[in-house]
Amino acid sequence: MTADPAGGPAAGERRPVWALWALSLSMFVVGTASLIVLGVGHRITSGFAVSDGAAGWLMTLFALVFAVMAPLAQWGLQRRWTRRRILQTGLLLLAAGLFWAVWAESFVSLLASRGLAAVGGALVGPTSAALAVSLVSEARRGRALATVFAGFTLASVAGVPLGTWLGLTVGWRGAMAVVGGLALVALAGVVIAVGRAGARAAVGSGAIAAGATPWRALAAVLTTTAGVLAAQFAVYAVMAAYLVQGFGLAAALLPLAMLAFGVAGVAGNAAAGWLADRLGPARVTGASLAGLALMFGLLIVAPGPLWAAAVLAGCAFMGTLFTAPQQTRLTFLVPAHRHALVLAFNVSASYAGIAIGSVTASAVYDGFGAGALPLGALGLLALAVAADLLARRVR
Repeated sequence: MTADPAGGPAAGERRPVWALWALSLSMFVVGTASLIVLGVGHRITSGFAVSDGAAGWLMTLFALVFAVMAPLAQWGLQRRWTRRRILQTGLLLLAAGLFWAVWAESFVSLLASRGLAAVGGALVGPTSAALAVSLVSEARRGRALATVFAGFTLASVAGVPLGTWLGLTVGWRGAMAVVGGLALVALAGVVIAVGRAGARAAVGSGAIAAGATPWRALAAVLTTTAGVLAAQFAVYAVMAAYLVQGFGLAAALLPLAMLAFGVAGVAGNAAAGWLADRLGPARVTGASLAGLALMFGLLIVAPGPLWAAAVLAGCAFMGTLFTAPQQTRLTFLVPAHRHALVLAFNVSASYAGIAIGSVTASAVYDGFGAGALPLGALGLLALAVAADLLARRVR
């Protein structure tokens, strides 16, 4: 079975549906591996006799390594390897990092295992998206990307509860082992279902050359990604405290509010691909930006906790409505053999936005109180809208 030179599906290639779900499972493992420490952090720190605050480094290190390695790995490896091989190697490294964590004898060793797992995740994420695009026609790119990122969205909903439950049932080391086993299952699925889509793509020093790729459009689109994620996490990063302390939501109702938030996010991701293929990705991203602005505005005038929880669920829907269409826009800006590279830059922009938004949330919450959070989010969203308008203009 062969791939065409552009990295698209060749004649005789397997039907992509099973391949897309194998890629979705891979993204679920990446998301769960990154978030699982949030549910078992206290057990980890108590087991190693370190401060509870040290648990934050388990997430921070993973995010930093992921953001840095995603574009670097794509830049270096696609000169020699097929996307399928990069994906398989990433899943192996992810599983190795998780199993290393199972046997870690010190907190430093555990941190190192998180770094290795993040390198694996950095290979899996952008490559899964690029492979999804190469398996389908241009008219189905949005739905393909939405299918693959449904796994990551589901991990954001279920990753922390799953980790917490596993931590209570089999301990945090057992939880890491379970997720490592899922990584191997995903690897088997990729080997079986994913054909040799994605021919060798020469991505050297001229990967994004002036005159060949619209530099300004790419920069504007990536800045939009960072701004949208920053705006969302300017509220999300302290969402539990925002609902409980800012609106007086009963602590017993917080899990239900979080569940509604997660379900709305899954629904937004599901709608995103379908809408992008029918209306065009630029229109859907524009609707997402407008919807987020509306939701942040409604938070300012929210009369009570249930209203605020419902509006935050609306934020989740509008936020995940953005992801697949935005990636689809990027794939139309560059040739097929550069898809994985620009999608890797998009991942880095996303993590940069998450970091900026989280810092903003803490600063605004501590300095001005919960009521100012939507205003901070709207300010960051305004920057994203400006970048988006520039992207449309130079496109």
